[in-house]
Amino acid sequence: MTSFLVGTCLVQAFGTDASNPEIQAVLRHGGLRPDHVSTVGVSIAVMIVPVSVIVLAAVSSAAIAATTRDRARWRLAGASPIALAVFVLTQIGVAALSGGLLGALATALGGGRLSELLNGMILPELAGIDVHAAPMALAGAVLVPLVTTLFAATLPALRGARVSAIRAVRGEDTPLSRNGVGRWMTTVLGLAALFAIVVAVYHHPPGLDNGEALTAGLGLAVLTLGVAGLGARILVPLVVSAVSRLLPVPSPLWPLAREGAVARVHVSGPTVVALACGSGILGSITGMARTSEAIARALGSQEEYNLLDTYIICAVIGLLCAVGGACVLALSTGDRRREVAMLRAVGLSPWQVRGVAAAEALLLSASTMLIGLVTTVVSTALISRAAAMDGLPVRFVLPWAELSVSAVLTSVVLLAALVLPAHRALHASVRESLASE
Repeated sequence: MTSFLVGTCLVQAFGTDASNPEIQAVLRHGGLRPDHVSTVGVSIAVMIVPVSVIVLAAVSSAAIAATTRDRARWRLAGASPIALAVFVLTQIGVAALSGGLLGALATALGGGRLSELLNGMILPELAGIDVHAAPMALAGAVLVPLVTTLFAATLPALRGARVSAIRAVRGEDTPLSRNGVGRWMTTVLGLAALFAIVVAVYHHPPGLDNGEALTAGLGLAVLTLGVAGLGARILVPLVVSAVSRLLPVPSPLWPLAREGAVARVHVSGPTVVALACGSGILGSITGMARTSEAIARALGSQEEYNLLDTYIICAVIGLLCAVGGACVLALSTGDRRREVAMLRAVGLSPWQVRGVAAAEALLLSASTMLIGLVTTVVSTALISRAAAMDGLPVRFVLPWAELSVSAVLTSVVLLAALVLPAHRALHASVRESLASE
């Protein structure tokens, strides 16, 4: 999917530049810049890459964790940690390359048509002008996902390879030092660095004239999500615990759902951050655009802001985050079978088991939206701060409508990823589920 999305963006960027005289003639006739259309594809591709790193890191970590016992067997057979890490990265690289080739093929078949549709939405006069997939776009469709996946998977592979065979057999996939001081230090240093950067940028905010403040706000949003992903296994359980106490649901199943959600994010905390990327980027981009529009209107401007490319970027990133989060949760199907078997063994009815899974999905959705809201506030407030420094009217607009849509879609993804496996596990034998590896 990453390959196809990036490839289509590059097809749109390369297919509408100076190499396409028909499009350039239309742009010149309308008095527009030569890159008026191609910058949209470049912007979408640039936004996809950092989010892909966060999402693919979560997927890679989950995939590596799913092979814990296999790695234990390899270690017992005499494989060194370095050789094991290289082997795991090779497997992931082959999978990424295969996906990249399939994405490049899909780009060659449908990327031009999608680019034509996008051009028509940006500028109606461009409708009907052919766009062909350039070789550079197809090469990018293959190489960008491969490089991104290997970059995102290197640290999880090295960390997983260092786990001793005994700990891996017991299902303890993380070295002890990482569970303690090392992971806490990484999280604290990441938060301290983020705080220092935010303070520095807010103290001397960039101007609004050339879009520098919008670029800086978007950078803060990506940085916030990156820090959240870096310390996901520390921060996300704290967020889930806080949210569970802020949502007092009068049900005896709520404490059970809270404990299950906290235990789940201790293992797969990056899943929540991966899903939060969609709502965070959506809220940041639309929040900054709405705030800029409110400032312009306060100055008397009647110009309507066209947020079409904004919604396209957010839809693409949201789709990527949703699929990545669903993939991570799907990799823990075996754990879900055992959890459901234990709940049934202590006397819970099938409907209560489904209720626990739905409550977990609610907690994870609320935690995802909280991270996305923090990201939105950090980036959007920078526009207000920049306006205040320039002596302009101060406005602060949070895109509640867009965030609400994101919350609904996130809840649907998590409900499907948690309730459906629980429903399937109810049809399995309790004894077999508890005995399965």
